[in-house]
Amino acid sequence: MHTSEHSATERLFSLDALRGLDMILLTVIGPLVFSAQKCWGLFPEGFMQQFKHGWECFTLWDIIMPLFIFMCGAAVPFALERRLKEGKGVFWRHVLWRFAMLWALGGLVQGKWHTLDTLQMSPFSNTLQAIAIGYLAVAAAMHFGSRALMLAAPVAMAAAYTALLAFGGDYGKFSNMAFKIDHAILKSLLPAASTWVSKPSHYTWFATSLMFAAMTFAGYHAMKMLLSPFGKWRKAGLLAAYGAALLAVGFVSEIWIPCIKPIFTLSFSAQAMGWCVLSLAALYVVADIWNFRPCSPAVLLFGRMALSAYFISHFFSPVLKAAANLLGGGLASLVPESAAGFVISVVETACLVLAMLMWRRARAV
Repeated sequence: MHTSEHSATERLFSLDALRGLDMILLTVIGPLVFSAQKCWGLFPEGFMQQFKHGWECFTLWDIIMPLFIFMCGAAVPFALERRLKEGKGVFWRHVLWRFAMLWALGGLVQGKWHTLDTLQMSPFSNTLQAIAIGYLAVAAAMHFGSRALMLAAPVAMAAAYTALLAFGGDYGKFSNMAFKIDHAILKSLLPAASTWVSKPSHYTWFATSLMFAAMTFAGYHAMKMLLSPFGKWRKAGLLAAYGAALLAVGFVSEIWIPCIKPIFTLSFSAQAMGWCVLSLAALYVVADIWNFRPCSPAVLLFGRMALSAYFISHFFSPVLKAAANLLGGGLASLVPESAAGFVISVVETACLVLAMLMWRRARAV
């Protein structure tokens, strides 16, 4: 979820656009849809199901986290290949610093590290930490400079994780092997009275890191296709074929393996990566070949400041809500009571955008 550091990113608008659209879905569209539904009940239940996570299903809301992991992998060629040429020391200092930063921010966002309360804290429970794992895995493979390793590693990791789930239990919320491993690790690290131990989540992280890494590799290989010396339309075709192949793996494997997002089964992960690759291919055609870029300032703001947007919208959510209630209270009084909540949500979104603009300006000074 970080901004690429190569001049080529200026030519590949599709990268920032896809990352920005994902963040806008999470922090703007989703909250406004939830608020509008709460105020007026505008949308049918089938539509609202697309903004929820289920167990055995695939919804629009399910694609958000995989897409962030995919985009991290897509940024790796820009962020790391240059540093690798500068030397292994420079390379690993950057990788480990980035890993530590993402891990710490993830702990603050969802692991409740800021409470310093061992009964509330979790060592591993957030998207940013999953991204950090994938980032480290791809970096480790790059260290050896083997193209065969870069291709084989994600296949081996996905296969190992799939076998672990297939032969280690069933696919129930609390009876699958990924959950059993997570729960065993948390029990060994945290007090028995910890909420993460006494009321465990059915989302899994430790063993599932194998699939997080495999998905990051998917983003890496998609970007290598875009950086290939082929013509633009051929690169778009390669991406489309790659995405279609991943989708095929996902749909065929679903015959035997349930499509479950909380434990990132093979069928779910392959379908998610397929849609991610196809989305990048479509945006590449529209934005980088046809040069059609509507609403580009807003999309670029969220795309190039995705990490900031994520952290501000989650960690500082109480502050944004308080500011929205303070600033939007007067506006809300001017509309019917049924619309007041939606007005507050719009103001909260405006507060997020303002915070991002202020942070961007501060960084530029």
